[in-house]
Amino acid sequence: MSQPRLKPIDRKQSYWGPVDVENLIGQDHIARAIWDLTGRLDLSAFLKNNKAVEGHAGAGRTDPRLLLGVWVYGLTLGIGAARELARRLNQEPGLRWLSGDEEINAHTLSDFRVGHQAALDGLFSQLLAALSEAGMVKLEQLTVDGTKVQAQASGASLRREPRLRERLEQAEAIVKELSQDHSEAAHSKRAAARRRAAAEQQERLQEALQELEEIRKHKPAAERAQARVSVSEPEARVMKNGQGGFALAYNVQSVVDAANKIVMNVAVTRSAGDQQQLTAALERVGPLKPHTQVLVDGGYLTEQSISQAQQQGVELIGPHLEREASRERGCAQSLAQAGIAAEFGPQAFRIVEDGGALECPAGKRLERISKAARHDQYRAQASDCSRCEHGARCCPSSGQRSVKIKRPNPVVEAFHQRMRQPEFAALYKGRGPVAEFPHAWWKEKFRLRKFHVRGLAKVRMEITLAALAYNMQQWVRLIWRPAQPASV
Repeated sequence: MSQPRLKPIDRKQSYWGPVDVENLIGQDHIARAIWDLTGRLDLSAFLKNNKAVEGHAGAGRTDPRLLLGVWVYGLTLGIGAARELARRLNQEPGLRWLSGDEEINAHTLSDFRVGHQAALDGLFSQLLAALSEAGMVKLEQLTVDGTKVQAQASGASLRREPRLRERLEQAEAIVKELSQDHSEAAHSKRAAARRRAAAEQQERLQEALQELEEIRKHKPAAERAQARVSVSEPEARVMKNGQGGFALAYNVQSVVDAANKIVMNVAVTRSAGDQQQLTAALERVGPLKPHTQVLVDGGYLTEQSISQAQQQGVELIGPHLEREASRERGCAQSLAQAGIAAEFGPQAFRIVEDGGALECPAGKRLERISKAARHDQYRAQASDCSRCEHGARCCPSSGQRSVKIKRPNPVVEAFHQRMRQPEFAALYKGRGPVAEFPHAWWKEKFRLRKFHVRGLAKVRMEITLAALAYNMQQWVRLIWRPAQPASV
């Protein structure tokens, strides 16, 4: 029986052929929308300190409009690494169309992403103004939310102080040795690279020791000796991730306008918690309409944040917390740490003289020693406590009992009363789909679960670019595509 004859496949061959760049993509392709939008924005800030000018020698500079368009479109494809983006430029149709089928090296792409924070901030504001003018930003209801994005450094880079100082001494010795080498070989490019690498390592280790001191300030005294910092990315912090584990990360804070899920601003903090972030987030937005609704989760709710929200004239909406149960748990923990029996908690002391003093279970008087905005502090006489039969259970460590009586905050009480109402509880249920939408977009569509750059300044530029790309896609969805003529 004869064998079938099949055509061979030769993938090693190369050939030249015509390429119609203009027709690589359709008229409704998102790359055309991005190019259209970048042409409407003022990109002159990206040309600051430009040295390539007409009439003078030297190569021309890559158009910032092209670099911005390539990065934004690359993010829509889930490409966040400069090398991968450069590699795909001669393969992916939209990238080929944007670049005119010309090569852009990874170094140029990388420098653009991390070298223009002020220009990116200005561009972000320009786009927000355009969206607002088109009626897509209402500023009637906002959400504030945070998400953890993993740092480039790994947990293996964490070190404690003794190891840091040991490595710093080694680095300093290497720098000193290289600086004292005056041989002919010391003037070579390789020697210069070694000196530069050693100096950079010394600088990173010095920065790591400084950051370690900052980390220790926020830890209990018993845990400070065990504090660790990353030697390759000292500004990153260990944070709990969504899977219940811990990793080096940054806390990305965003404010979103609920009308069309437009990101109003984005920031990066090294604080794992959200308690101190609300006021700063609203200040970044700027002046708000009276009674603008601001939706937050329970992580943002403190007495201070609730009071400051009222001062800023916004209507804060969050979960109704079981505050009494929370207070009881906190009080129980404080009593346990001090070795005080539960039956001798603050509830066992009777307020007398309109708050001027307390009476303890043994009938002794505690004088008020301080009066603050939200609490009064009382203290018993040491002689009374030393003779008291309850001393071992009431003040086992100090021998002199102190009690803090907290006064209710009317602003906080009003907030919780409001959140008990069904209409406000229903409003709060709408927080998640708005607040978490951009975060899911960045992590799923842009694949930004982990930053591609190191350090707080560069991380902030990467997330600003991601937020800008997200808002550009919303402009395409809400404005550009509806304006396109119907296909025949």
